[in-house]
Amino acid sequence: MSCFDCFCGLFGAEDPKKKALKAAKAKLVEVIQAKSCGPILLRTAWHDAGTYDMANKSKGFPNSGGAIGSITTPHEINAPPNAGLKKALDVYLGPIKSELDAAGLHVSWADLIQLGGATAVECMGGPKIAMKYGRLDGIPTELAPPPFGLPDAFPDDPAAHVREVFYKYDNMTDEDIVALSGAHTVGRLF
Repeated sequence: MSCFDCFCGLFGAEDPKKKALKAAKAKLVEVIQAKSCGPILLRTAWHDAGTYDMANKSKGFPNSGGAIGSITTPHEINAPPNAGLKKALDVYLGPIKSELDAAGLHVSWADLIQLGGATAVECMGGPKIAMKYGRLDGIPTELAPPPFGLPDAFPDDPAAHVREVFYKYDNMTDEDIVALSGAHTVGRLF
């Protein structure tokens, strides 16, 4: 225990949201190291966030999409672009969420999914990603049809297609698109 922990303990308990996020991250590190599931957690985080479209900003929450945990809905998780990601929810993240909830530590699906992606990058030797937490779970009332703005696997013109897909985000450049596309090389073949 640090002097800071002791000092803060004198004036009250740790913020429950911070405590829940710390517990979630510790569990994520355990699972990622034990199961080598970092790549699927990273992909899940991107696919949840990938529903954002700046053209929908005026629709507000939750219809503007983004990292709102909507990938947990049958409409999204069972769609072709998210093939294979149900395992991330059911096998890796779901048990962590259940354990935290049972302990009275609430972390939204939206935060757990994004924390999973950021923790995966860090556990796989990448940088620590500064994130802001406190996301609310959201289920859009205006359901977008698949692929939800995610890339097609076999487009006619790949360069034009990925630009069309990723220019929907604020200020994304060709360099950003190349980096994101390169992230698909993370992982292993089973």
